[in-house]
Amino acid sequence: MPWRRLLHADPTPWLLERSEPAVRALTLRQLLDRGPRDAELREAQQRAMSSPPISTILKRQRSDGSWAGPNMYAPKYQGTHWSNLLLIEYGADPGDPRIRSAARRVLDDLGEADRGGMGWIFKNDHGMSCFVGNVVRYVAMAGYGADARVEPLVQRLVRDSRRYDAACAINGEDPCAWGYARLIWGLAALPEAARTREVERTLRRGVEFLLSYKLERGRYPTATEPSYLWRQLSFPLFYQADVLFVLRAIDAAGEIDDPRAQPAIAWLLARQDPRGRWAGRAPYSDRMPSRVDASKWVTLQVLTILKHAFGSEEKGD
Repeated sequence: MPWRRLLHADPTPWLLERSEPAVRALTLRQLLDRGPRDAELREAQQRAMSSPPISTILKRQRSDGSWAGPNMYAPKYQGTHWSNLLLIEYGADPGDPRIRSAARRVLDDLGEADRGGMGWIFKNDHGMSCFVGNVVRYVAMAGYGADARVEPLVQRLVRDSRRYDAACAINGEDPCAWGYARLIWGLAALPEAARTREVERTLRRGVEFLLSYKLERGRYPTATEPSYLWRQLSFPLFYQADVLFVLRAIDAAGEIDDPRAQPAIAWLLARQDPRGRWAGRAPYSDRMPSRVDASKWVTLQVLTILKHAFGSEEKGD
């Protein structure tokens, strides 16, 4: 069934409002298939780069590509690591020198003896796939996916999956759904030249893990109850995951058409309002550099998943 037939109403005009240039630019690209030469898309992308939330983050960037803080991880949700993550999530132009400088800063810092303050992660031989996967994602999106400095990070993710099934001490050494989702998110962003058979096997293993449980219920291995975030629709998330983010990761891996994803997609569709929109939350907005309209972002992401899962209108419709 063509994806637009699943909607109660068309939310596209709302997503294309000029008040949210970043959402507008991604809507043109992802939903309306506008190419890089399209004048409307170019104008929207330029406005997105000079408007909040992207401009707010870039104004705080220092000359060496970093953001203020004792290390790349702090302050939480505002430091260098988090700023890189948010810029890519907001659709910042990956060819912009500031975006590339930010990614290089992280790669340079991770090459230092103290790993840019992240030695507490790398002193262990596994775990924290959420952090490593996020780094691989944003440096790859900034054009450094084939950089030699990325390979050890990729190999750590491959090893985390193959030997430990993404187990993490923070999850009581159980396999971690959040970690697996971010692991996939990172590896799926690698350029074709870096997508080795080993990487492809790891992506398949991760998707298999996530779909072997009832995704819409979040009943993954843990000694505690599933996070309250799991069945909410949130944007942005950082190392966390919910039903929507896991579907985004599965989609990024090219597996959104797996029949086992259908119950979670149905769960999303059941949360659509009469206007064809989805209500979203920004649970960490009070700690972020700029507020966003979470409902617009969530709606855009749900529509992108529906488009990839069900396809576009057939000719003659």
